[in-house]
This record gives sequence, C-alpha cells and structure tokens, in this order.
Amino acid sequence: MVSKGLHRLTICIALVFALDAVPLRAAPFRLLAIGDSLTEEYRFEVPFSAPDSAVDIANTKNWVELLHAHRPLNFTMGNYEPSLFNYLDYRNAGYEYNYGVPGFKAERWDQLLLSTPFNILDINTRLELTGDLSTVDAVLIFLGGNDLSLTNTDAQHDVIRQSIVRIHGYVRANSPAGMPIIIATVPDIGSTPDEKIPDPTQAAAARQRVATLNANIAALDSLPDTHIARIDTLTDRLYDQQPFHINGTLFTYPPDRENPPLHLFCKDGFHPATAAQAIIANEILKAINGFAATPIPLFSNREILANILLQNPDQPLVDYLGGAGDDGDGLPGLVEFLLGTDPRQPSSGLSFSANGTASYTPSAAALRFADLSVLQSATLGDDWIPVPAQNIQPLPDGTVNLIPSTPKLFYKFAATPKP
Repeated sequence: MVSKGLHRLTICIALVFALDAVPLRAAPFRLLAIGDSLTEEYRFEVPFSAPDSAVDIANTKNWVELLHAHRPLNFTMGNYEPSLFNYLDYRNAGYEYNYGVPGFKAERWDQLLLSTPFNILDINTRLELTGDLSTVDAVLIFLGGNDLSLTNTDAQHDVIRQSIVRIHGYVRANSPAGMPIIIATVPDIGSTPDEKIPDPTQAAAARQRVATLNANIAALDSLPDTHIARIDTLTDRLYDQQPFHINGTLFTYPPDRENPPLHLFCKDGFHPATAAQAIIANEILKAINGFAATPIPLFSNREILANILLQNPDQPLVDYLGGAGDDGDGLPGLVEFLLGTDPRQPSSGLSFSANGTASYTPSAAALRFADLSVLQSATLGDDWIPVPAQNIQPLPDGTVNLIPSTPKLFYKFAATPKP
C-alpha cells in the first residue's frame, strides 16, 4: 500500500519533469524609441497615411506597426493605447514605449531632455520617458530627418549629430548600466519625391553632405554599448536602384492619392510607405540582433510582398509565362524566364562554339526574381555538380561562357526563387 504522502511526492516529481520538458519561450524584446513622424504609428498620422477615398483610415503602416503585427512574439514597445490624448505628454496614443513625436527635431528632443522645460508636456514627457528607461531592453534614437536641409553645410549638419550625442548621453545617464542604445542614421530626404533636387550637380553635393553626416553618426558605435541602425541604406537604395524592386516586383516612385501598396511613398511624397517601412524595420532588427540574446527574424522579401503588402511574390514569373503551355524543350518555366527564352518555342538555352564552350545570356531583369546556376555531369548519372568557378567566364554584355574541363560534359540549369 502506497502512502498518500509518497503518492503526492510522485505526482509532484512527475509534474516537475513535465514542466521541464516544455520549452520556455523568450519574452518579447522590449524597445523604447525616441523619434518623430517616422516612428509614431501611421494609424495616428492621417491624412498622409490614408487614401483620399477614406481620409481617416490609414492604409499604410510604419515599422513599429509592422513589427507588432508580424513579430508579436519577438518584439514589443509596451501596452497599446488606442485612444487619442489619453497620455498626458507628447504621445498621441499608441504603444507606451513609442516616443515618436511628429515634427520633432533632434534639436527639440535635446532641449526637452536637457534644458529647462517649456511647458507641462515637456515635463510629463521627460518624466514618463525617464521612468520607462528602467523597464526596456534597449533604446532607439531615430531622429534627424526633420533637422535636415539640403542646403545645409557640413557644420550645420554636425549640429544634428551633436544633438543626437547629447540625447544619447541623457539616455546613458538615466538607464541601467550596460543598456544597449541604438542610434539610427539619418534618412536622406533628398531621396523623396517631395524634396528631390532637380539639378544633378546640386543633388549630388547635397547627398554627399548627408553621407558625411551619416558616416560621423555611424562612428558613434565606438561609444560603450552603442549600436547603429543604417537607415541610410534605404535612402541610398532609393537613389541608386532604378527601377526600385523587391525580388523583381517593381515599385513606383511618385506618390499616389490612394496610397496603393506598390508605391514607395505615401501620398505626401515625403513619408515612406509600407514597403519602405518594412526595409526600415529590417535595419532596426539588424541592430537589435547585434546584441540580443535571441535574434528576431528579419522580414524576407517574399514575406514583405506576400504577408505585408498582400501581393503575389511570383507575379513577375506569372506575367512572363502568361498561361504558356509546355513547349517540349525540357526547360522549366522558371528557367525560361531567367534565360529570357520564349516559353512557347523550344530552346535549349545554350549555344555551343567549335571549341566546346557553352554560352547563355540570362535576363538581368529576371535575375531580380531568382538565382540561376549551371550543373555539369560527365555521365548524365548522379554525378551532377556545380560548374567550378574557374570554368565560368562572365562577359561585359551579360553573356556567361562555360569552359569545359573535360572533352565531354553535359549541362543543366538550376533555378531557385529568391527568399
């Protein structure tokens, strides 16, 4: 006969083992942000974040909203207040650790935190923010866009950096020892339709001045427990990638009054729309993952297209094939797309010279969508391997030559959509 005490002990031991077998999920990473209109939730920034057909309902989202919507188990900025004016400070509403105040410059935040308060909102904002510093895992300082003028000198731009340094110093002095602080580089407003400089020479000079500012901000990673979010990689891409695309899906640069999903900017031509905000989110996550114990997955390109923008990430391939049937050449439709061959006409995709060199010319536009490689075999059996790098000769016109390493080789294409 088993005593009740022993029976209870057995149950307790079994329960301990059962609980021990359940994997513990890490708590969401808690971030506090000091920012401006790029950081405040777009829900509260209508009309620019809403279409003309429904001016009070935002159909674009910013990086804060995207991370909460798509990484809710990994990331948080605290409790959510949906009603306007329930905070007794400069926060309109939204997440409690989101101190994104539209129109605020780095200089204004510098004054609010380090100078005599102007009013009760200054006092309350400083008190609330300072109190929150002990409850989060890291702080993001994402400022400077409102301070920028494309006619500023390098010296005037350095005033922005100095304000950011003082804000950083305030956070460091009022947060727990070792608190990671992320400083975002400044988004170059010259990349926006609203601020674009028509004269190429003037535009290049203004861009270089902002690049100098950002290089000096990036150098602040030498400060203890300080990390950099390279937001300027987005604005560089907006300048340089023509046309702008994500995995071959093309995006429109000029704004539209309805804020459609495949536009880069909201209808004001200044604030980045959802796709660009997803890229901003990734840069912030990269900075967090540089020190966080549990990395937060970045948004893949396909996730941005399918889950965030609700688009078909395979649309470039769908458009190319256009319902074409099997043309009998043995090339999969994806390979036909990448080679630019007609999916309705048989083609090997390769041409051969008298010395046995094989050549193909992939479509540069299609390669935005997928990767193309070539495998070789001497027997057509199980010995397929990638063509060695020393046997691949790319030419300036985009043609790729495959130089055989043995007199007899077989080739086949391998294609993989980009993630």
